Amino acid sequence: MHVFRYADYGFLGILLLTGAGMLLAARGGFFRRGGRGLRLILAGWILLLICAWSPFATAMMGLLEWQAGERTAQPGDVQAIVVLSGGLYHVMPPEPAVVPGFGTYSRCRHAAWLYQHGWRVPVVVTGGAAPLGSNFADVMAETLRKEGVPPDDILLERRSRSTHENAVFAAQLLHPRGIRKILLVTEAYHMPRARGAFAKAGFEVRVAPCLYRTREFQGTWSDWLLPQLKSVRMFEDALHEFIGLVIYRLQGIA
Repeated sequence: MHVFRYADYGFLGILLLTGAGMLLAARGGFFRRGGRGLRLILAGWILLLICAWSPFATAMMGLLEWQAGERTAQPGDVQAIVVLSGGLYHVMPPEPAVVPGFGTYSRCRHAAWLYQHGWRVPVVVTGGAAPLGSNFADVMAETLRKEGVPPDDILLERRSRSTHENAVFAAQLLHPRGIRKILLVTEAYHMPRARGAFAKAGFEVRVAPCLYRTREFQGTWSDWLLPQLKSVRMFEDALHEFIGLVIYRLQGIA
């Protein structure tokens, strides 16, 4: 399932394309060999500018967030809240070895808010091994406790390494307890693939998406005209999900 991580190297591919063009240019000149070096350099820079252009990155992300759906479930409609893991950050001693990344914290914060506003059901955190000997589920559970969710209402799934495994191992944890109706919490752009994976795992899925990336686009003159690093990251995240959706559906797991 780790094939999806290759999507994170889209920016690296552009740099390699540009580098190959520079190498050809250095060896044979821009105008010899049919100008291949110059064309590769130009192609690399054009792709980079497109990826860094906010309207383009926002449109790609919007196609995913549009499919996420809205939270329509009411308290009593579900038997559990399931929160998917995101990233973690390393910090310096004597602080904890790792802390939840922005996406992970936002998901946990949203789940805690739901719990405190009527959805008083078990909260399941899913995620396996993390760097420095820690575990995603453990870090998420600690975040939920700090946000006011009682420890007795937190269930940990500590083995998964992908969205597909999140669903499969959550099913192994919850189905024996008779839990099949869940409220799924993850970022909006990730929800289409996550929802499909959990439905395939035998859950009746209601969604509670959070952290809409497209709302970062303000439509100012700088957004329209200037390339931005945050747009490159948004493009890579969207590309990651599009590739993931295609592969999951080809494999019949979403």
